[in-house]
Amino acid sequence: MSSLKVLILDVDGVMTDGKFYYSNKGKIMKVFGADDNDALSMLREYIEIIFVTGDKKGFSISKKRTDDMGFKINLVSTIKRIDWIKDKYKLSEVIYMGDGIFDHY
Repeated sequence: MSSLKVLILDVDGVMTDGKFYYSNKGKIMKVFGADDNDALSMLREYIEIIFVTGDKKGFSISKKRTDDMGFKINLVSTIKRIDWIKDKYKLSEVIYMGDGIFDHY
């Protein structure tokens, strides 16, 4: 039996193409893959799946997508992410995927 209990995914750059689209009113769009939910839906019965983002201005966009998929999302700074994970989980029970240079801190 696996000791892994949670999969934590950084939204921007992992679930999106990493680009932010702006108008004169600010951040308006992120691009997500059309099939992201398919594999994650199959995994959810075996492991808890949680999303994180450090993008305050685009949080409502990311929340809409994760809500539509039926997953939780948390606003967590990339430089505080490892502490946030350690406060909530045993590191030996976590798979974490991020794309940024600071995502491992």
